[in-house]
Amino acid sequence: MVGFDGYQVKAGLTGQAQQLDEAGTDMDGVSSAVKARTTYAYDDAGGNDAASALNAFAKAWEAESRNLASALHELGGKVQLAKGAYDGAEGLVQTRMDSVPAGGTSGTTGPSRQGGHASSLSSY
Repeated sequence: MVGFDGYQVKAGLTGQAQQLDEAGTDMDGVSSAVKARTTYAYDDAGGNDAASALNAFAKAWEAESRNLASALHELGGKVQLAKGAYDGAEGLVQTRMDSVPAGGTSGTTGPSRQGGHASSLSSY
């Protein structure tokens, strides 16, 4: 859907944002797998101290994997928002460039140059 201001709204994530979100989904799976093993008994670990230490480690890893998953999902969303902002700004620049009258008597015949470098806008 294209709005009156030239912005286009797309559902879902794309590109690198989608890859980050998928990595977050993978970490969600890790968290679930670890959570299923956060209660070791004496027989499983070979002693009360070992079971207690293993349970604490598993719980900490489960919490860390949840944090990583959340961060990856959030980062994916932010990358998608940034991409949309850049796309919108580029569209605005293109619209404004298209409204500049062509021709004139300035005497320039090729791409404008600043300090010996071609303008980045010369391709518009």
